[in-house]
Amino acid sequence: MKKLILFLLVLFSSGVFAQTLPPKREFRGAWVATVANIDWPSNKNATPGEQISELVSIMDKLKAAGVNAVIFQIRTECDALYQSSIEPWSYWLTGAQGKAPEPFFDPLQFAISEAHIRGMELHAWFNPYRAVKTVGEYKAAANHVSQLHPEWLLTFKDYTMLDPGLPEVKNYVLSVVSDVLRRYDVDGIHFDDYFYPYGPKVSNEDSVTFARYHGSFTNIDDWRRNNINDLMAKIYDTIKVVKPKVKFGISPFGIVENKYAGTNAFESYHILYCDPLTWIKNKSVDYVNPQLYWEMDHAKAGYAKLLPWWASVSKDVHLYIGQYSSQMASHRYKGKKTELEDQIKLNRATENVQGEVFFSSKSITENFSGFMDSLKNNYYKYPAFPPIMPWKETVPPLAPQNLSVKGDTTGVTLEWTAPVAASDGESASYYAIYRFSDKDEINLDDPRFLLEVISAKKTTYKDKIKPADGSKYTYIVTALDRLFNESEKSTTTLRLSK
Repeated sequence: MKKLILFLLVLFSSGVFAQTLPPKREFRGAWVATVANIDWPSNKNATPGEQISELVSIMDKLKAAGVNAVIFQIRTECDALYQSSIEPWSYWLTGAQGKAPEPFFDPLQFAISEAHIRGMELHAWFNPYRAVKTVGEYKAAANHVSQLHPEWLLTFKDYTMLDPGLPEVKNYVLSVVSDVLRRYDVDGIHFDDYFYPYGPKVSNEDSVTFARYHGSFTNIDDWRRNNINDLMAKIYDTIKVVKPKVKFGISPFGIVENKYAGTNAFESYHILYCDPLTWIKNKSVDYVNPQLYWEMDHAKAGYAKLLPWWASVSKDVHLYIGQYSSQMASHRYKGKKTELEDQIKLNRATENVQGEVFFSSKSITENFSGFMDSLKNNYYKYPAFPPIMPWKETVPPLAPQNLSVKGDTTGVTLEWTAPVAASDGESASYYAIYRFSDKDEINLDDPRFLLEVISAKKTTYKDKIKPADGSKYTYIVTALDRLFNESEKSTTTLRLSK
């Protein structure tokens, strides 16, 4: 450990981490947790109008901080924060499971619209197996799976989950995900780390299921992992058929087995039956988002040990790191005040790490210890596009047409015409706006000149730059498709005068 710390200090002092510019392509995510009203809605008994206003504020603040992907929790315990004919409305939304918002609104539909209008992706976050987080905490709806199919459940003290070994359960979870995939304009399907319980460890609760459905498996642990892997593969295959441009990602616990990165802590492979190496090998995910919720030099689970290992095994999929900002930016945190910043620097200095996701969004929107300010003014100072997934699709949209620009004392107004569809049938989903002075080299890879990413529903943009007599500016607008492939540029110039 001392050698590791010394190595990191050398990296910092030698400038390896001293990256002057953030990357133009980087996944910058935040988990918006709805379970237990962690992030939204903060009050399950608030009116829909109040909840809507709160969600708009969250989106505004995430956009201002530089976030480009919102991971929005829509299924916490076999419930729905969207209109579903399969599962009941969430208790965490209305204070009574099965009760619809009144007056009605659809949180998922609204969140998608609000994210897209701000140029951000929306990934629908599901908990795959948890059925009842705390038995007796509230009354279950009549159409909740615990009431309709109690025979599908495994029970652990006051916690119940769907039995992953049952074919009926696999079909059920797949139907829930497929329903959202087909009806909502999501950019991603996202699963969290709750497979089997963190504790107590499963023992014989699923022994009857194993006896009936073990197939060729003689080892129950291997069978459990295979059941999860099989469902993940089926979901990925469904996405490829139904909406192949939708991304599929899973956020596993940060340690698979201690032998890999020299850690000494909880092993998710043996307790949660979480097997991300198989997902990566079989390419049944587009990204993994491991939760590395420890300090760089943590004695049992060092971030600086785990990150390089994940980077070494994730080369065939994208790797976004889960960071525990709610703890490490908290005013109660006793660790190093620069911990989160050091982790972001290490992410950017490590090959094959394409970004991060912060748990939870509250640490940003409530500006814990100035964390939002740090992102906005430093690490996410300039906008960024999510990284390209070449295995999905790489056909760029066509460039915007008829770009014009005019300036006055209030700034500069750009107008353009949307492009026609490219060869893959896609037009623009977003536009990127760039501005260069006559002293700047025109380089679209330099994020300092990227002003903003906006929705393709807009074909105008107001740059509130203050005019200076004789100043000359070049404006460039490009089109971006759903996967953030970028078009050729449309260019125009303007000389401003007072």
